[in-house]
Amino acid sequence: MHEWMLTFLPGAAQGIATVALGHPLDTSKTRMQAFGPGANRSALQTMRNMIREEGLRSLYRGMVPPLLMSATKRSVQFALWDAIRRKDGASALHTSTLYSSSMDAVSLLWQLRQWVGASPFFSGALAGAAGTIIGCPAHVVKIRTQYYTSIQTRNAWTCMVDIFRTEGIRGYFTGFGFHLAKDTCFAGCYLGLYDVGKKWLGALPDLPAASVNNPPQQLPGKLAFLAGSLASMVTWALLYPLDTIKTILQARKVTVAESLRILRRDSFLLYRGLGVSLMKAGPVNGLTMVVYETVKRRTDNTRERHRARQYLVGGGTIGGSR
Repeated sequence: MHEWMLTFLPGAAQGIATVALGHPLDTSKTRMQAFGPGANRSALQTMRNMIREEGLRSLYRGMVPPLLMSATKRSVQFALWDAIRRKDGASALHTSTLYSSSMDAVSLLWQLRQWVGASPFFSGALAGAAGTIIGCPAHVVKIRTQYYTSIQTRNAWTCMVDIFRTEGIRGYFTGFGFHLAKDTCFAGCYLGLYDVGKKWLGALPDLPAASVNNPPQQLPGKLAFLAGSLASMVTWALLYPLDTIKTILQARKVTVAESLRILRRDSFLLYRGLGVSLMKAGPVNGLTMVVYETVKRRTDNTRERHRARQYLVGGGTIGGSR
C-alpha cells in the first residue's frame, strides 16, 4: 500500500464507523429539527412513528451519501489536522526557506503555520473548513432524503436527481454559509477538546501514563473512548443551535431570515433533538475514535516498517556502501 494512502486511512475508517453506528439516530434528529413526517419531541417516539408508518428501512434513508462523504471528508480532515500540527514539517519548511528571496512573506506564512499548528482548536477549525466543500452536497442529499418520506422521494439517488433537475448545481450547496460555520466551529471545538482530553486523561495517576511507547497521540482504547465521548458531547451541547439552523435551511429550502422566524415562534426548536444527538455523540464518537486510534497506530507501524526496509535496502547495512 502506498504511503500516502496510509495517511488518509485512519480518518476514512473513523468516518465510515461514525455513519454505520449513528445513522438511525441521526435520521430521527433530522426529522425532529426540521419538523419532518412523524416528528415528535421524543427521539424514541419519532423512531417508532417512522417504523410504524414507513418501515424499519426508513431509519436508514439517505445513508449512502454520508457513508461515501464521511469516509472522504474525514480522511482529508484528520490527515490535514495531523499535518498542520506536525512540528517537524514546519521546521523543515522554515529551514528550507531561510535564504529565499521572498523571506518576509515566507516568514509570515511560517509564523502563521506555527501559530495555527500550536493549537489543536485552530488546526481543527481549519481542517473542518476544508471538509465543507466535500461535505455540503452530500449533507444536503442526506438531509432531504431523511426529511421526506419514501412517497416524496424514493432514495438518495432520486433525491439527488430531483435537486439537480429543480435547483441545479447550486441546490447541492444550499445553506453553504451555515454549513461552513458549523463545520469550522464543530471540528475546531471537537478536535481541540479531544486533543486536550487525551493529554489530560493520559496524565491521570490511575490511568496508563503517556510514554515513549504509549504517546498521548496514541492512547489505549478506553482513554480514546472517554476523550472522544466527552469532546463530542460538550461540542454538541455548546454548538447545537448552529446545526439546527443548518438543517432547517437544507431540508426546507428556506432563507436564513425565514428559518430564524420559524425558531422565534418556539425557542425550544433551537434545541429540539439535542437529547438524541447527545445519545449518539457519546458512545458513537467514543467508539469511532477508538477505531481511529487503532487504525492510526497500525498505519504508523506499517509506515515505520516500510521506511526501515527502504533504509536497509537503499543505504543501510543491506546493499549499502558501508
